Amino acid sequence: MFERLIVEEKKKKEEKNEKLLANLCECRLILCHGYVSDVFISICVPCFVKVALSKEESEKTRKEVEMALLALSCIKGENHIEKGSYLKGMIEIIKYHQENHNLTHLAYQSAWKFLIDRFQNDLTLKKVIMNELHFVREATRELEELSKSVNCNRKGKEENETAKNVPN
Repeated sequence: MFERLIVEEKKKKEEKNEKLLANLCECRLILCHGYVSDVFISICVPCFVKVALSKEESEKTRKEVEMALLALSCIKGENHIEKGSYLKGMIEIIKYHQENHNLTHLAYQSAWKFLIDRFQNDLTLKKVIMNELHFVREATRELEELSKSVNCNRKGKEENETAKNVPN
């Protein structure tokens, strides 16, 4: 049923509701646990990438972007969709986040997971990671943030324990 609604919405020339299409695709993907047909993928992947490319800064838009990226990361199996049709968009999403830090950790990891799952045996992604996405620099930055967080948590616990041990 969802696939029929998705295909009908995609075929509309005028008054196509992109938000409805994205929501239908997300629902269908969740219901089928990530395994979907190539036809479905050829409709939904570009739809999700389009949603995720939104640079609007509202809370609602950020949630839509996160859901689109999360849905992309849930796609399982080998799909026969042309990789070039979404690689450029995914690179733009990741690069924009690296510059603006606009995504949550979950959304950012979902974008990477989708790319890595699709290109794990492809030299194209290796070149993109090294030359455009600066994966090592990003991983280093994230590790530094994580270590700062861990250090802050330790310091807070130590201060609490010291405060408890001080007699009144």
